[in-house]
Amino acid sequence: MSNLFNAALKHLSAKNCSTNELKSILEKEFSSIPNIDEKIEKTIVRLKELHLINDNYIASSQAQRYQHKGNRFIAQKLQQKGFDDEFIDDTIQSLPSEFERALAEARKKIRSMASLEPKAKENKLLRFLSSRGFNASTCYQVLNELKDIDAVDEYT
Repeated sequence: MSNLFNAALKHLSAKNCSTNELKSILEKEFSSIPNIDEKIEKTIVRLKELHLINDNYIASSQAQRYQHKGNRFIAQKLQQKGFDDEFIDDTIQSLPSEFERALAEARKKIRSMASLEPKAKENKLLRFLSSRGFNASTCYQVLNELKDIDAVDEYT
């Protein structure tokens, strides 16, 4: 188990891994060892006891890192790290609402569009927000909010 534990430490020191990511890495690296799943499980338990692996921290820090993006983008990042859908939903719920985040991003982006016609601004904002992973209804809500405060014509 010490070789397995040392390999796990090496991977964790290189980058934060979720439990599932680390299991996958160790399974590939030590696939020839008999009863590898059991040994990996013991290693993971020990790492958790030592507070060297913490899925809540990893998910939360990833969500914070990408909070300028939409829920769809954040969920995809967390899925890549091996988190299940319920855990992902809980993590996303801890962030400000997607609408608030999208509105903040739109307000930043809009400053660079002063010279554009209102319809061109709308189209560009829609593409921008969509490319950030915000869902369509949120994008249109943001545009409506900006229109309601007369921001579409006076973004600067």
